[in-house]
Amino acid sequence: MKWFTRSLITISWLILIFSCLYLPKWEFLSNKDSLNVFAWGDILDPAAIAEFEKESGIKVNLNYYSSNEELLVKLKVTKGEGYDLIIPSDYAVLLLKNEGLLKELNYSKLGFLNRINPRLLHHNYDLENKYSIPYEWEIFGLGIDKDYFKDRPLIPSWKMIFDRAFVNYKIAMTNDPAEALPLAAFYLFKQVNPLNASQIQDVKNLLLTQKAWVEAYASFRGDYFLATKNCPVVFASSSYIWRTMKLFPFVDFIVPEEGSFITIENLCIPKASNKEEAVYKLINFLYRPHIIQRHFELFGFFPPTLDAFSTFSLDEKAKRWVYASEEDFSKFHFFRPIVSSQQLRDLWVELKE
Repeated sequence: MKWFTRSLITISWLILIFSCLYLPKWEFLSNKDSLNVFAWGDILDPAAIAEFEKESGIKVNLNYYSSNEELLVKLKVTKGEGYDLIIPSDYAVLLLKNEGLLKELNYSKLGFLNRINPRLLHHNYDLENKYSIPYEWEIFGLGIDKDYFKDRPLIPSWKMIFDRAFVNYKIAMTNDPAEALPLAAFYLFKQVNPLNASQIQDVKNLLLTQKAWVEAYASFRGDYFLATKNCPVVFASSSYIWRTMKLFPFVDFIVPEEGSFITIENLCIPKASNKEEAVYKLINFLYRPHIIQRHFELFGFFPPTLDAFSTFSLDEKAKRWVYASEEDFSKFHFFRPIVSSQQLRDLWVELKE
């Protein structure tokens, strides 16, 4: 009886897991006039999708993931079946491309290519943009409390979170080791390449020292510690700080003078999708100026096109980065692994103990 009960429980869990993985595929098969989109939870406005559905008659099923790793696992397990459009970050595009899970784009079906910001194209994760087109992007930098620094010196540098000689306050730091380690390496060595053993130890020591003034490790809620004045400086992405700046005038965003990191979210079509005509209709819709405007105002990600702001005003600080020069972009880097996955986990476990 115990064997039977345990077997039944195991089978039930397998069915549940299988259902979660393949549910999009079943939804996809049940409606030929539908698309399954797999995306971050804060990147597509449901109201915009509803507008597309009303206009096109095509039903869009939105499925959400919380990390690129979750996206990668599901695409590998399902071979991409049941998904018609995905929005992976830069490094995830490379991994999916190498797994043979992405379809080459048909540029003849895209009507907005001349409007794409050229700074977002031809990066190493997809050098010829055969499989991806930039959709939204953001810069990592420092959110600051302007009230706190009103009568204090403010130097736009990573020293504001790493150098004890500058830090006499609490900060919020990223909770993602895949961001923390490359950032610390860049601060120490001005490089984001794989490190030798001595450099890895230096990065580890820096993060352990920094722990003394870290109020919280919070990848997605660093803006909360800024808005509540618990921390006058937080490491965060521009999208989170931009949203906070709208509500709290004392909040500002700076990009350290040494340079920083960016992420580009991309539109990609899984190789298994066979709804090409409908997919391209949705993609072209998402690049309409008023849709790009809506997403910027709602989520704070920088847009992929340079003409997006012809219909509404943009503050000068955002404009500086949206229209960034080639020199500006030469100081931006992509997060990439600098140690093995196991080393990354071990270092982070030791840091968080």
